[in-house]
Amino acid sequence: MSGRVLHCIPSTLVGGAERQLTYLSEELRRLDWDVHVALVHHGPYSARFREMGATIHQIGRGGNHDPRLLVELIGVVRRVKPDLVHAWMRQMDVLGGFAAMMTGTPWVLAERTSGSHHPLTLKNRLRLLIGARADAVISNSLGGDQYWKPRFAEARRYVIPNALPLADICRTPSICDDQSGLRSDEALVLFVGRLSDEKNIDAVVEAFCILLERAPVRVVFCGDGPRRLFVETMLARRGLTHRARVLGVVSNPWAWMKRANVFVSLSLAEGSPNAVLEAAACGAPLVLSDIPAHRDLVPEDGAWFVDPDNPAAAATAIAAALHDTDQAGRRIEVARTHLEIFGTARIGQQYDDVYRRILSRRVTASRKVAS
Repeated sequence: MSGRVLHCIPSTLVGGAERQLTYLSEELRRLDWDVHVALVHHGPYSARFREMGATIHQIGRGGNHDPRLLVELIGVVRRVKPDLVHAWMRQMDVLGGFAAMMTGTPWVLAERTSGSHHPLTLKNRLRLLIGARADAVISNSLGGDQYWKPRFAEARRYVIPNALPLADICRTPSICDDQSGLRSDEALVLFVGRLSDEKNIDAVVEAFCILLERAPVRVVFCGDGPRRLFVETMLARRGLTHRARVLGVVSNPWAWMKRANVFVSLSLAEGSPNAVLEAAACGAPLVLSDIPAHRDLVPEDGAWFVDPDNPAAAATAIAAALHDTDQAGRRIEVARTHLEIFGTARIGQQYDDVYRRILSRRVTASRKVAS
């Protein structure tokens, strides 16, 4: 047995961090780790954890504000006796980190985004205070790493990008025309992600509206979130609902990506965006906001990069990708050349290496104290 790890995450609902944890846990199981998951809310991914042999521990059945959460989590840590606690997302960065420190357990904080997503609210200040006492922070992007740089020595900071299940994506067929509601000759422009402010959804909607007024294409939004009503209202006001659909969360986003003629992400900031990597793996030409997170993943000539505050420029880039299919094909091939480094086995091995370094460092420190 390589060791025992307890992952602390608020839920197994559908989301990027939750999905990444399933990929990581599966690889850790293959590397002979005993994987445990502590959570507050069950979701669709709970079954996947059980299938791979992970043990789930539910806490705080009264919800996110249950005052027993911390006490119950400390109890889980004491029962499980993990070699390492890995905290995911703000709630568990605080609770999981505190529980680990209370029990003397080495622990890791997962940074899933960049500093611009962490305004200095009371909750984020508490996260910083507790997070600074972690044994290490593992960021999924250089932007996240920079956020922690003033607080952690280089030896305690690691950057491991999101994993990409290339084999699963390869096996997924494109959505058929009967399921998509599209004609075989219709071009599809696709957005996949949370319909929220951090995804710059206002600019996405405006860019799509400009495009729809210029070209006979179809637009699809796969995702849900607090800005969904805004998206639907704006499309209705512009009289474009017959050529634009908001599907909510879909079970097969890769099938839609494989059908897409262009994939669009105009986010203002990101960590390591899952959807961009997946769209590239699916062969969808990319129109991306010109931000560091996108540049970290895709080479200069692997996408059309645009100013996220300029919807008209985004619409022009989408039109260019639709019109010049040869150029679009060349760019997506460039984007796909680097995808192997994101394979789940490789990413799982990187986490295994970091875990072992942390545990070795703890053993060394204990020996020094004993001597």
